[in-house]
Order: sequence, then C-alpha cells, then structure tokens
Amino acid sequence: MATTTALPPDDREMTLGEHLRELRDRLLVVLGVTLVLMALVFPFSAGLVDAVLAHTVPAYVKITTYAPLELFKVRIMVCFIAAVCIGFPLLVYEAFRFAAPGLYPHEKRFLKVVFPFSLALFVAGAAVAYFVTLPLFFGLIIGHGADVAAPNLSLGQTFDIVTNLTLGFGVVFQVPLIIMLAVRMRLVRRETLASGRI
Repeated sequence: MATTTALPPDDREMTLGEHLRELRDRLLVVLGVTLVLMALVFPFSAGLVDAVLAHTVPAYVKITTYAPLELFKVRIMVCFIAAVCIGFPLLVYEAFRFAAPGLYPHEKRFLKVVFPFSLALFVAGAAVAYFVTLPLFFGLIIGHGADVAAPNLSLGQTFDIVTNLTLGFGVVFQVPLIIMLAVRMRLVRRETLASGRI
C-alpha cells in the first residue's frame, strides 16, 4: 500500500526555473535597496569612520592610509554594514517569503521563536566586542609598546580587526542557542553536556 507524505498547506509544485526566477527577483529587491541605502549613508561615512576610531583606538595613535583607495574602501565597507543593518528587516522578510511555502506550520512557529532570540544574542555579542573588547584590545596591545615606538596603524587593517572581532563575538554568542537546539533535536544528551563541565 502506497503512503503519501503530507505537504505544507502553502506548498505548490514549482519548476527549477520558477524557483530560480523567484530567488533572482527577491535578491534584486534586496540588492537594490542595499545600494540605495549605501548611497544615502555615504555622505555620513567619514563621520562614522571617525566615530569608530575615536571609540576603539587610543587618541595618541596615528591612523595612516598606505594605499590611494584605502580610505574609500573603508568608507564603502562602513556604508555596506550600515545599509545591511538598516535593511535587515527587508532581508529577513524576503528570505522568509521565499522559504515559507515549503515550511510546515510548526516549522514557521519554530523560526518565529528562535530567530529573535538568535538575533538578540548576535547583537549582544557584537555590542560586547565593540564597547568592551575592542577598546581594551587596542589599549593593551598598543599601549604595551608605545614607549618603544610611535604607533601608526593602517586604517584598512584597523577596520578589518574591528569588523572581524565584532562579527566573531556575534557568532560566538550563538553557542548557547546551538547547544539548546542540539539538545532539543536529540543530537546531544543533557547528561553528556553535564559530564563535560569543568
């Protein structure tokens, strides 16, 4: 006797071409809005760069550019990050609308519960990195040898450190959620985690 698998209520048969066209259309919407937001933010990007440097790098450190386009690239990067942050709700909406027809009701409810929690953890991690870790990092690393040599930092490399640490902390703060999901999905047993505590 043949068995049938219940499909999600909103699921409908689509060809690969239809899926790709829908994905293309949604990506174009997100890309278009991101470019517009970047253009709007660009006039303020120099001020944003100064604000980040003033917060993270000690005042006695000289920031230098070692390539003709280094400052421009940093300003573009700041504009992109700002545009993604501002347009993030649209990105989430388009991604959810693309995936929603193939999701069961309980999967949609699960995403609606988990995603805000995941976003809050990421923001918390990024905030800890930006407001606490980065000032301490630059203060300790640079201050340790300031009496030996005058510190000059590359603008591009400094912003790479700021970006990587901020994103890294945001990802690391996802670990409690990942562990909770692993336990819920029975990939890891509570007893195993308890026995591994130091």
